[in-house]
Amino acid sequence: MSTPCGAIERPRFSCMLGGVLATAGSLPNTIPIIHGAQGCGGALAQGILLGGYYGTGYAGYFGMPSTNISETEVVFGGEKKLQAELENVFDVMEGDLFVLTTSCVPDIIGDDAKAVLQSQGDLPKPVIFLEAGGFKGNSYYGYERLIDELFAQYIPISEEKKADVVNLIGLVPSYDPYFRGDLDELSRILRRLGLRANTFVTSEQSHENLRRAGEASLNIVLSRLYGVKAAKRIKESHGIDYLISDLPIGATATTVFIRQVAERLGLDRELVDNVLTDELRIYYEYVDRATDVNADTDFQNYAVIVANGTGAIPYTKYLDQEIGWIPRFVFVTDDIDEEQKQILREAFEAEDFTTEPELVFETDTFKIQQYIERKHPQFLSDDYYPDIQPVFVLGSTIDRKLADVLGGPLLSVSFPVINRIIISTGYAGYKGGLYLLEDLIGTQLAGR
Repeated sequence: MSTPCGAIERPRFSCMLGGVLATAGSLPNTIPIIHGAQGCGGALAQGILLGGYYGTGYAGYFGMPSTNISETEVVFGGEKKLQAELENVFDVMEGDLFVLTTSCVPDIIGDDAKAVLQSQGDLPKPVIFLEAGGFKGNSYYGYERLIDELFAQYIPISEEKKADVVNLIGLVPSYDPYFRGDLDELSRILRRLGLRANTFVTSEQSHENLRRAGEASLNIVLSRLYGVKAAKRIKESHGIDYLISDLPIGATATTVFIRQVAERLGLDRELVDNVLTDELRIYYEYVDRATDVNADTDFQNYAVIVANGTGAIPYTKYLDQEIGWIPRFVFVTDDIDEEQKQILREAFEAEDFTTEPELVFETDTFKIQQYIERKHPQFLSDDYYPDIQPVFVLGSTIDRKLADVLGGPLLSVSFPVINRIIISTGYAGYKGGLYLLEDLIGTQLAGR
């Protein structure tokens, strides 16, 4: 487990509770209940908005019920206030599932929130419980813990697996800003292969999708870091095998992804080949239309990628393998442990990049700029040096200063994103690769 601490100034993730609330508030007809201080819900609701202005939805974020404990409860305990909250919340809020989660204060003072919940007897709606004191991990860890507890406490075990049903996990609502569009596109592709995908957190999902997730024959984890431990535990508890994959962006990566899924599930080879032929034909017909503007804009760039452990390598692969850019620096901004860093190093080294980029682990925004300035002779001499121009930054909105220093444009692809609203856009899959190409070209053309 990673520590929750990172750079306090301009953070790129929140505490564990933030990941729990973002995920619970994205599940269909699901309502989080916070046992915590007033500031927890309000601050984290504001933070979740930073994923491209990701809104409240059904009953999340600014609509979350909370015990709002204060100094009195710190001294005398907050269990009575939690009991009152549980007695009243079902009269006010209507949902299919409630997620009771603690925050730092009750975890520190020792409130037994689980015992309070159990003392309520038969509740009108199901409630799952987890402790999510922010000091226990970051938002990505909170996501994984909630997925784990959904299967442990709520999703029934099914002895009969359905060969055409899969679960997609690993993308964290808001903290992976394009998660909805990414999951929608991958679901579309899987449908063409005759598969039904439970994504849990997109608009087409119902609560029935969540309840029947135990019938899936495969959990597809779209991250090398997040959702993997949950998938391993789900295999033990529910008998669902899992496949770990990078988030596929563009034609090359998505074709590999489809082949991996098809092989694991034993899909009909002719069907898979026909789907791939059709998808690739459409993809490159669109790309072909962009070749003129590519030439006109002197499209090839050096690139600096600043993203989390889920997106850093996929974006780098897309730039190198799909559009012929030259990734120079790849910064992974998660606060992760050495084992997780080694997972990404090995994945990075296994890629056949045209020009090997430099992989750096750094959470501090200013230190990312300092690192480039120290490492590249462009910033050390007024004489002759190999310049990294033209350059393009794929990062967060808070990397605008870095882009200004490097003298290139910025496209916000990682949390936080506050310079654009993200409704249904995604960069995964074939359509996502085209959207990313559009945005890369459009960002360069914007100043004309």
